[in-house]
Amino acid sequence: MLRKNVIFAETFVETRCEKDRQIKMGKTKYMQADEAFFKLLRLGIGTCHDRDVALDKAGWAAVYDMACKQAVAAIVLDGVERLSIIQKPPMDVVMPWIGLVQQIETRNRRLNRTVVMVYDKFLKEGMGTVLLKGQGNSLFYPRPLHRTPGDIDLWMNDGRKVVVDYARKYCPGVEVVYHHVDFPVLKEAEIELHFTPSWMNSWRMNLRLQRYFKEWKTLSLLHKVQLPERVGEVAVPTLAMNRVYLLVHIYRHLFDEGIGLRQLLDYHFVLRQPCSEAEREEAVRCLERLHLKRFAGAVMYVLQTVFGLEDEHLLVPPSPGRGQRLLAEIMKAGNFGQHDERIRHDANETPFGRFRRKVSRNMGFLTDYPGEVLWSPLFKIWHYAWRLRHGYLPPKK
Repeated sequence: MLRKNVIFAETFVETRCEKDRQIKMGKTKYMQADEAFFKLLRLGIGTCHDRDVALDKAGWAAVYDMACKQAVAAIVLDGVERLSIIQKPPMDVVMPWIGLVQQIETRNRRLNRTVVMVYDKFLKEGMGTVLLKGQGNSLFYPRPLHRTPGDIDLWMNDGRKVVVDYARKYCPGVEVVYHHVDFPVLKEAEIELHFTPSWMNSWRMNLRLQRYFKEWKTLSLLHKVQLPERVGEVAVPTLAMNRVYLLVHIYRHLFDEGIGLRQLLDYHFVLRQPCSEAEREEAVRCLERLHLKRFAGAVMYVLQTVFGLEDEHLLVPPSPGRGQRLLAEIMKAGNFGQHDERIRHDANETPFGRFRRKVSRNMGFLTDYPGEVLWSPLFKIWHYAWRLRHGYLPPKK
């Protein structure tokens, strides 16, 4: 990668004069930054073959900012590499970009080794685990090391009490929520030990979802894959589970933390994996029973519009209206809502203040997803009382 990036960078020096001549002659018509960003994403993942991208320096800076905001900087740079020499960005934009991608590759290599180490440690202690999302999803990417890495999420085979007791043996007083307990034992990576991969606010829908997870768990514990560069094996969810679970994960984060394109890109690659008609129909049945078909239509629109997902891979027909609103939310919030002013809060925010802020924000989704929005306050009240009763709240500072 290093040698390739050096060659990649050297081409810019010899092309600036030619590009300047074309600009002076009025031959270049610049694109909007967001239009170029989406095209470069598609070029990077191989769903687009039109390499006509024209941006000025400010446009390239905007594309780079969007790529960082959405945690897809390496994927977009893969698209940039496919452009003709004269269309590539200026040196002062591309050099920091290349440096960032090299950091992403290094972090991925380090995290892959850490994941295998943690996974093997739990196995030796008789605790089966399944690696959720993250490094397991990177295997579907054309360049696995170019997926921006995150935390380590492990779905534990043991029950909640066993897992909480284990975590608190090493980290006394650690916070526990409905679906996981934090396990801050490593400096290089955050670890979450999951009792369940996710949840839904509606009591009835959540009951159905937990039944599905119970069905998928046995096969997922046995579904082992080799991580990139053959650093070791870990168990990951089956494709049958991921076709539903990753959509639930996106849905969950839309309401709680905000969602970015990286999570949608993970789902795009899962849907492009081999899938029989019977398997597709089973996934759709699950989504219907969970009342997620409406949201699935919005996601299909985003996957097709942004990433160029082919018709044969769609689970349900795209929903343009809801899809456009979802895409606007994604572009505003960024990766896990880290760039959304509506989600940011004071470090000393009270539980009631957090409750009011989240419920107020979620009311914006009432028209599209009324069930999840209306159940949200009830779930949050129950969840707080449940944590208080079991001693799962963090100690007061």
